[in-house]
Amino acid sequence: MASKKNKNTQKKNLLKQKKFLISRTYRVSIREGIFAQIYGNLANIGSSFITKFMVLLGATPMQFSILSSLGQVSAVFQPLGVALTHRLKKRKKVCIWVTGIGRFLSFFIGAAWFFSDRRIGIIYLLILLFVSASLQAIGGNIWIAWVSDLIPQNIRGRFFARRNQIISFAGLIAGYFFGYCTDLFEKKGRPLSGLFHNPEVIFNRQNQPLFLILVFIIATVLGIIGLFILNKQPDRKYRIQSDWALREKFSEAFGNKNFRSLLFFGIWWMLATGVGSAFWGPFMLKKLQMSMLQLQIYNTLSIVSSLLAYPFWGRFIDRYGNKTAMSICVALGGFNPMLWLFVTPEKFSLLWFEALSSGFMWSGNAIATTNFSLAIAGKGKEQTYSAIYGALGGIAMMCSTLLTGVFFPAPQKLGNKLLEPEQVVFGIGGILRWLSIIPLLFVREKVYFIMNKRNK
Repeated sequence: MASKKNKNTQKKNLLKQKKFLISRTYRVSIREGIFAQIYGNLANIGSSFITKFMVLLGATPMQFSILSSLGQVSAVFQPLGVALTHRLKKRKKVCIWVTGIGRFLSFFIGAAWFFSDRRIGIIYLLILLFVSASLQAIGGNIWIAWVSDLIPQNIRGRFFARRNQIISFAGLIAGYFFGYCTDLFEKKGRPLSGLFHNPEVIFNRQNQPLFLILVFIIATVLGIIGLFILNKQPDRKYRIQSDWALREKFSEAFGNKNFRSLLFFGIWWMLATGVGSAFWGPFMLKKLQMSMLQLQIYNTLSIVSSLLAYPFWGRFIDRYGNKTAMSICVALGGFNPMLWLFVTPEKFSLLWFEALSSGFMWSGNAIATTNFSLAIAGKGKEQTYSAIYGALGGIAMMCSTLLTGVFFPAPQKLGNKLLEPEQVVFGIGGILRWLSIIPLLFVREKVYFIMNKRNK
């Protein structure tokens, strides 16, 4: 009898420990994620501030294609995360150090402005961003495995949804503030005339690059602070595996027929997404002549839409699975680029609706993409499957992004409307996105994962 009571007590204690572990992981992950999101919005490839900096440096369409592709090819290094951790008992230290070095490199982004030859400065910037993104891709893969060990599979959809919702809001506020400040240099500081005696002297357009350099330095500091917070996240001991076990991990993943089907879809989807990915921001700034504030409004609408959609997607995915969610994202993913065919410098209000639709779609895509390979992998295989999926998808998107720059089209007539080269690219990308539904149909998802919410 006493033995039975002891067993019940042990079970209760284990349950309490598990709940505490999940709760602590949730709190630390969100706090760290806020700093990481702000850092990424300001200084990572894809940031509108990096795009603006490249515009000021005089980057060409091909160089914008290279910039966008570098963010994807860096994902090729995700499998190194598996190699770095398979012989370690814990993942925390290597995750923080690798990510930290990647973020610290952002401190030197501004040096590109001081090259006497701007072409060399752009090359320097592209190399620096590539190395930084690659290190962070490795760290991100380790983080995914780390978190998947701590968060049960049946609540991961809601966990990532809630986390993304909060950190996206933080990134939105930071982006809005720094975007507004960046625009002041084009308005000669007129909105702040009451605060400064000669605002046009401080907020001279020639000083705008110097302000962007300051933004990148601030981003670096915030990114490093986030890693100090991440250091407080719990870490479980991990069973050390041999080099043979490492080879088996990758061969087992490629031997999984269902995972190969998912890879086929992921490669197609990323190829389609890469078509035109380099030109959204430059098209708004150069062809539509939108200001940084207007660009930030677009981003705001997209992020707000994502924030509102994350809880929906989290519950939807936990109940109906990633495949169903991804099918919806494919439909919207092809529709959104088509709206860009109808905008001009005089009339681009349609983009505000597109931003809402795009934000809703990408929030679902973000959770489904993260969860899909984890759901198919099974316990203990998540890191390997995630690394392979991310690496091959990154290569695919890199290829289509670069090819878009190489084969940048001429303006084309669509009825009575003359489409800009970027709009031609957007339209082709939208059609390719719709076609990705074909390989998605062949992916099967675990019944437990889909039915979990109903059975609960």
